[in-house]
Amino acid sequence: MIRMTFQSGLKEKEKQFVAFKQQFGHTYEARIYNLLDFDRFCAANYPGRDTLDRDIVLKWAVIRPTETANGFATRISAVRQFGKYLAMLGEDAYIIPDGFRGGDMPLMPYIFSEATLRQFLGYTDSMERYYQSTVRHLVAPVMFRFMYCCGLRPCEARNLDRADINFENGRVFIRESKHYKERVVYAPDSLMPIILEYMKDIDCIFPDRQPLFIDRNGIRYSYGAQQYLFEHCRDHSGIKWSGTKAPNLYSFRHTFATHRIYRWFKEGKDLGAYLPKLSAYMGHSHYEHTLYYLHFVPDIFSDMTGFDFERFSYLIPEVAYHE
Repeated sequence: MIRMTFQSGLKEKEKQFVAFKQQFGHTYEARIYNLLDFDRFCAANYPGRDTLDRDIVLKWAVIRPTETANGFATRISAVRQFGKYLAMLGEDAYIIPDGFRGGDMPLMPYIFSEATLRQFLGYTDSMERYYQSTVRHLVAPVMFRFMYCCGLRPCEARNLDRADINFENGRVFIRESKHYKERVVYAPDSLMPIILEYMKDIDCIFPDRQPLFIDRNGIRYSYGAQQYLFEHCRDHSGIKWSGTKAPNLYSFRHTFATHRIYRWFKEGKDLGAYLPKLSAYMGHSHYEHTLYYLHFVPDIFSDMTGFDFERFSYLIPEVAYHE
């Protein structure tokens, strides 16, 4: 038998809710754990508040790093039922929407840390020639570095031709991107020697080819082949994740944007002035798509205590997507 020790301003209402459930034959013991968790959160962060307000619930109803989608759905269901109970009594209470289930709500995209990025790229560097492909071990270290260093979409990396790169100034022409837009990005100087060495090695196997990244048949990578190569490297590098989407090809782009915002913050840059530049660089069709990355920064970089996220909160979209 679980002993209830509700302590927040909602404690009397929570006790009445549990009694109401038990009155109709529900033991409700499993759900009490989650209601107690919510109560402790309220006592610690909103002492004295005796109403089930939207801001309180949404601050608590956030999927945790070690939480599965099903676990999240189970945790919030108790508070959803509590809200319905209060509303039935005529109180103005926030009810978590049924569509807010952990399995349906979009999880946060996976963002590489410096350690996991080194782990992933370290594996690509250690790959040996595969008997079914003479180029896989050459392509992986360069293509995935390129995607991270320039924040490229998967299709943008696949569509690159060797003529799109100016090796004198690092200028890279991005063609046939999302919404058929074209743009120019600049690769870091450290990437140029890696690409040149890669091209020299590839030329020994498939000379005079136009695409920058080619598969075992000497033709441009398809999405399926690119995805397969990424998953092979991800799974063999030993990267673990929990509470986010599985690392995917877009993770390099998300990580590029998040790391860039963090570096600007650490350097004391005015993010209000620099974020539009990042938006143009990444080829976003709307500025709000860039501001979306502000969601990721406080969860990953705990020392960003001086940044005023409220300044941008009214612009930050709530839904994740591939952009």
